[in-house]
Amino acid sequence: MTEIIFHNDAACWKELKKGNPEALGHLYDTYIDRLFSTAFKMTDNRELAKDALQEVFVEIWHYRNSIGDVNYSFSYLAKVLKSIILKKIKSKIVINALADNDLQADDNGNIEDALVLSDMVREQTTMLNNALSNLTTRQKQVVKLRFFEGLTYEQIAAKLCMNYQSVNNLAFRAMLNLRKQMNPG
Repeated sequence: MTEIIFHNDAACWKELKKGNPEALGHLYDTYIDRLFSTAFKMTDNRELAKDALQEVFVEIWHYRNSIGDVNYSFSYLAKVLKSIILKKIKSKIVINALADNDLQADDNGNIEDALVLSDMVREQTTMLNNALSNLTTRQKQVVKLRFFEGLTYEQIAAKLCMNYQSVNNLAFRAMLNLRKQMNPG
């Protein structure tokens, strides 16, 4: 197999969008060291940094068709990396908080508190699902892509063939609508 040499990053991204795995390899080889350094500064956790880096390139490959024009490769990759790390940290915080609640219920022997908490979570989930069902189809798409799949507004715009500002407007209106429905009065 002959190795393709990319003369610039623009050509590399163009090939990546066509599905050329060598383009992904080129981006990986070119930026992995700088990205690892950036990830390690963000987390101070070597394993989390490595996991996040791996996910960056998996996501880039997975969403290659919806990626817009990339003018600054490192900046773009670093932004994706930051998003992934933040998602992982938020997830870890939620898991730790739930585990702490479980431990407190066990420590106190107070199952009633755990049941009340469980009921509250179930009630809020029902309210959120009802609120989501009242959004327009496009608003639902944007909310799903942004908050459940973790895409950036740029990625959403590319995926839905919309401009960036329209996606921002839809997300803003959707969040206003959800807040109104979740906190009536």
